[in-house]
Amino acid sequence: MTSHPVPDDAESAERSGMPSPGADADATPWRRLDPRMLLVHPVRELIRYLPVLLLAVVAGSVGGEPWWTYVLSGLGVVVGLLRWVTTSYRITDTHVQVRRGFLNRRTLSVPRERIRSVDVDASLLHRLVGLAVVKVGTSASHGQDGLDFDGVAVSEIPGLRAELLRGIEQDGTDATAPSDAAPAPLDGGSATRGGTSASAMADAEAAGRDFSGWRWSWARFAPFTLTGVGSLLAAAFFALQLQFFDGGLLVRLPIVRAGLDAAGRVPPVELVLAGAIVLIAAASVIALARYVLSYSGFTIWRSDATTLHVRHGLLRTRQVTLDERRLRGVSLNEPLSLRAVGAASVHAIMTGLGRDRAGLLVVEPAGPRADGMRVASAVLGDAEPLTCELQRHGPRAHRRRYTRAATGVALLAAAALAAQALGYLHPLAWTAFAAIVPAACLLAEDRWRGLGHALLPGRLVTRHGSLARKRVVLDTAGIIGFTVRRSFFQRRAGLATLIATTAAGRHRYSIPDIPVDEAWRIADEVLVRTPRAVELAVVDPARDSAP
Repeated sequence: MTSHPVPDDAESAERSGMPSPGADADATPWRRLDPRMLLVHPVRELIRYLPVLLLAVVAGSVGGEPWWTYVLSGLGVVVGLLRWVTTSYRITDTHVQVRRGFLNRRTLSVPRERIRSVDVDASLLHRLVGLAVVKVGTSASHGQDGLDFDGVAVSEIPGLRAELLRGIEQDGTDATAPSDAAPAPLDGGSATRGGTSASAMADAEAAGRDFSGWRWSWARFAPFTLTGVGSLLAAAFFALQLQFFDGGLLVRLPIVRAGLDAAGRVPPVELVLAGAIVLIAAASVIALARYVLSYSGFTIWRSDATTLHVRHGLLRTRQVTLDERRLRGVSLNEPLSLRAVGAASVHAIMTGLGRDRAGLLVVEPAGPRADGMRVASAVLGDAEPLTCELQRHGPRAHRRRYTRAATGVALLAAAALAAQALGYLHPLAWTAFAAIVPAACLLAEDRWRGLGHALLPGRLVTRHGSLARKRVVLDTAGIIGFTVRRSFFQRRAGLATLIATTAAGRHRYSIPDIPVDEAWRIADEVLVRTPRAVELAVVDPARDSAP
């Protein structure tokens, strides 16, 4: 279904965050959020200022007393209370408006026909007082402040969601419902759902049942998602900031000094091995905890032919209701760590999901690859783009994979040579290249094997990468432009990088090191097959002069 265009004045008002002309004359009264948010805001602000309070505790333990941290935390609590007092909203026949701000008063107005999704988010604090946050995704969500209602009573959520989506049929399920209210499994309760037939899946979808295969045992894949590594890096960055505060605040702590003294008495090789084991164990535990908290009870179902629902979370539950007419493709993510254990995850590429999701929605978390393929096929409505044979890019692209690997090894060797000349590196460190060189060759070969593309009727498929491999399926109708980019070395090899631009997802999806003639063929095919005009942007010399 194609939505009616919004008049220029309403569209400019949406971009500027101000109500459209005539909106203020509407007689619809303004409404406030639930007053129980007065209990949530102070606690949430204190949690937000936990790093500052931790700094105060650490400084007090070594003799300092930064009183300003307590004042800053108190001001945060006051700001949180003012947020409820100064926030109001109303839903008119044509617009949804949110008014907020104390010193800087702002009114955000969005045409109702631009609403694409409704995300119901209930943190543990919200659930304790029977509230939730309703976030609205629009076609302009990437360029404006979020439109959200922070503090809606659970009993009011079904009605508010139906009122916001209007044309999308709702099933009345909310994000804060207990886990036993989840859609029934496809097989009527069996623990194994990965082998469900296509006909059974279709029947289950028609009945509004869950067609995800998520099970608790999938938590075993969490350590291979590397999310724990990211958390450790964030913690290390915070510790580094703490160290630079007050002339080395961190190393002045007795427990830190004792730990450093103990580490200094351990042989270097044993210290490195022990540190690696501790880091791997810590990263695995963190990743496991995040996976369980984020994806427990993961369910995905359809309430009708165009409405998709996704719900997940343990302490913090989230439910997203989406208009599938805004679906522009899927992304099958297979990083090297997940491929090593036969796993993958799936994201839907959609418009109107908001900046916090970057146009991507998890429709299957890390789990068995077969389940990921099944769910991706169900979301797309077609399995061919996920199983079709991809076209290789030829020996020149193969050679470039090895050239890049050799360049990386050469840079490492140059850095090692400089470090040795300055006396920072022992000559025995060069033995590490006995492992680095074969690893670089294996990585180059894997990147080559993962490189490919296909152009199907209505679908563009691309796959590339090794450490972070992705197979992306894009609807050609959602592609709004192409960029053919060619570096100096690509021109010498007769290759190019074809970038498809879309309003959904991450906006740019590339096919690297494709033969230049093939890049032009794909662009021409999409231009011919797509019923509406697609602008072709070229970042390189003129097409006629391309080799």
